[in-house]
Amino acid sequence: MENRRGSLAGLGGLVTLMFMVLLIGTAFGQEKEKAATLSSTAAEEAEKVALPEEEEEKPPLLPEEPGYFPGLLPPSPYGTLSEVGPITGVMAPYGYPAAYDTLLRGWKAHRLGPVIVAPYFEYDGIYRSNIYQTSNNKQSDFVNCLNPGIRFELPILSRHKVSVGYLGNYYIYSENSDQSHYDHNVNADAVVNFRNNLSLRFGNTYRSATEERNVSTSRKRNYDRINPYFTGTYAFADKWKFQGSYEYDCLDFADIQDRRNEYREHIGGMTLYYKFWPKTAALVQYIITSREYPYEPRGDNMSHTPLLGLTWDPTAKLSGTVKFGYTMKKFDQDVVGRDDSPDSWAMSLQTLYRYSRFTTFTLTGQHSIQEDIDLGNNNAYRNTGIYASWNHDWHFIRAAVYLAFAYTRNDYLGTIFDTGTGQFINRLDDIFSFGGGISRPITSWLRARLDYQYIDRSSNLSNYTYNEHRMLVGLQSSF
Repeated sequence: MENRRGSLAGLGGLVTLMFMVLLIGTAFGQEKEKAATLSSTAAEEAEKVALPEEEEEKPPLLPEEPGYFPGLLPPSPYGTLSEVGPITGVMAPYGYPAAYDTLLRGWKAHRLGPVIVAPYFEYDGIYRSNIYQTSNNKQSDFVNCLNPGIRFELPILSRHKVSVGYLGNYYIYSENSDQSHYDHNVNADAVVNFRNNLSLRFGNTYRSATEERNVSTSRKRNYDRINPYFTGTYAFADKWKFQGSYEYDCLDFADIQDRRNEYREHIGGMTLYYKFWPKTAALVQYIITSREYPYEPRGDNMSHTPLLGLTWDPTAKLSGTVKFGYTMKKFDQDVVGRDDSPDSWAMSLQTLYRYSRFTTFTLTGQHSIQEDIDLGNNNAYRNTGIYASWNHDWHFIRAAVYLAFAYTRNDYLGTIFDTGTGQFINRLDDIFSFGGGISRPITSWLRARLDYQYIDRSSNLSNYTYNEHRMLVGLQSSF
């Protein structure tokens, strides 16, 4: 009880401090802006001269490259490997955001010869009401989270670009120090645009991190994950576009007893677009996925997914991609009590609606077949996920606010033993999450943020049911 009071007291102090900062910034913001008009104008002009044209004004958000929304908490739990929300990879409508994340955080750039450097640092004080995500005997804690980052970008001939980024995630628990961990992310990304309408994008993401103790695993698990990727696009005849992509996902655990969960996955995709309206194109896509478990070969499988869909030009007020198809999955070995050919319809959706220059709505959804490696037997499940957010630039107080909602249903195909009933049943999980937050610039290089998130997981297996409240107070800087 004293630990919880101490955590709440620490959080309360931070919340009070952040509100004071926000109020002071709002009260004196207008006077400060008037006094600094001439100097800021001169600084902006100098910055335009110093940086290349592409840094002068950022292009609109593309569906395949969502960028980073300051203040937005992910719908999935911290540090876990099992995806709760819409998946990444070729199946997802937004490409591979994990590969771009550390390349898009810093908003202020500096010249070092031909190289553009964008440093970033964030501190978050996070209160979690249920750090182990259990249905009973809940433990709360206050977490200090440090996120240092830096991006190096080299423009080449104004048409090509090479980027390298680093982002650290340091979770320091106040009372449960054994839960603390230090994650590292290194990304390299290159874009080559030829004059004959051929463009290439390739890179690699390396993550050395920790899966936190949670409802599925009774202890922390350190792992390394490598994800090289490649995308090639060729446009011809003004109406047609062909795109080929490949991604490799390699997961290794540090502890020998977790080797049965390690896997190697190859994902290849081919997409043909036909623009039949100025801002609308039809697409035909085919995806093939092969996954191998080196130490648990009964989980080896291959899947084929053909898809049809539409995509809207990102310059339109309503932009996005929607596609429907069917997944045919086949495991190499037959296992008693498991569907070895879990076919299912597939859907992938991402839309962005620009209601005004200040307000946008995003909607992301999917239906696909996933694999849960945390359970140890590589169970497959049908995953249905939807994620919606409302983002608004509240210009009266110079603040960005958002509301977010996520819902996911995981329908497991194989049976699992339920300790509560003593029977083998098909597990069914419903995960609901909602939250909101506000982010306000204090200076040109410093932002304050305040976020809240609630997560509720309901399962027909009593051990997997839990809920959690999270409150976050933080500062973000790019200097």
